Amino acid sequence: MDLTKAAVLRELLTGTELAGRTTSFAHSLRRFTTRVGGLLLFGPPEDEPWHLTAHLDDELHRAGVEDVRPSLVRWSPPPGAPPHLAIGLDRLRDSGRGESLLVVAEQAPPDALLERIDDVRRRGTTIFSIAGGSKDLADLSHESLVPELLVPATFGSGWVSRPIGQDPDAPDQLADPVDHDEPDHGRHAVPDDTLTALRDAVAGFEMTQHLVSLAVADDDITQSAWRRRLRTFIERLGGEPV
Repeated sequence: MDLTKAAVLRELLTGTELAGRTTSFAHSLRRFTTRVGGLLLFGPPEDEPWHLTAHLDDELHRAGVEDVRPSLVRWSPPPGAPPHLAIGLDRLRDSGRGESLLVVAEQAPPDALLERIDDVRRRGTTIFSIAGGSKDLADLSHESLVPELLVPATFGSGWVSRPIGQDPDAPDQLADPVDHDEPDHGRHAVPDDTLTALRDAVAGFEMTQHLVSLAVADDDITQSAWRRRLRTFIERLGGEPV
């Protein structure tokens, strides 16, 4: 999914739990990163979060937020790598208060990754994670976003909501109670003409990262920032490069 489609999807999902949680997560990331250059991204050695780092950087630059531009921390930067691709594990040892470590791990994180995160947390760095449901990673995170828990259970009627570690096949526990005899016109309702697009887009781990990268650049992170989101939405539909 490209950022233009993600921007459209964000507008379609306005008022849902998915949009609310990704926006709240992104705004917290901004608020707790108070040191210039203090937003660090980190992930497993075989799946470093290049994609999210690039989109966060693009969106923050577009919004003129230069003091929270992200840095990708790499396990083994190759010799001669350009400066922005040569940030190694030593940077984690220098982290501290006023900085944030955003960990992206779709699969169960290896012990070596968890150990590094634990060390960083002890130094006072705020830990955020976008993860596939690892309880160990969630326990180390001050705030964790698990895309699987925000995917609609049945489009237009409810949202999956279950604690990490709960048996996904357990009966009668996966969805919020809904009166199916009454039409849902509240925050869970999804227009019929968007259902196909949502089925294809919402379940993706990548999609959640796109929503976070869009929300982190909101004009005023203390409010809904709906005016900027509407302007950005119109600009993207008009063909502005992404």
